[in-house]
Amino acid sequence: MSEENEAGYKKPPKSTRFKPGQSGNKRGRPKGSRNLKTDLSKLMSKRIAVREDGEVRHVTGQEAMLLGLFEKAIRGDSKASTQLFAMLMKLEIHDPAPPVATAVTDTDRAIIEDFLRRNADRLQTENQS
Repeated sequence: MSEENEAGYKKPPKSTRFKPGQSGNKRGRPKGSRNLKTDLSKLMSKRIAVREDGEVRHVTGQEAMLLGLFEKAIRGDSKASTQLFAMLMKLEIHDPAPPVATAVTDTDRAIIEDFLRRNADRLQTENQS
């Protein structure tokens, strides 16, 4: 048997191998098929009716789940409290509080004026080019 037609472990016969430009999945993924992320986001954004203080209110599934978790935590469920605090901590890491603007003092102004006076020539040449 020649080396071209050799078949064995991880070496199918040449005649059965895919030709260049030929796919092993001719039809491919069907159009319109959804993945788990799409289905889950659609389900969580679906609006459902919730009775709160005797009134019916429509909220998203995500909000309804959070309300249920919050109510359990209020009633003393330590697991629910832990989950809520974990979510809060995770969100605060990704959305840190904006820095508080501080007032410019006279000392700050003096430092900036001194810097501009000493570097005026260099700054003018950079702006002109």
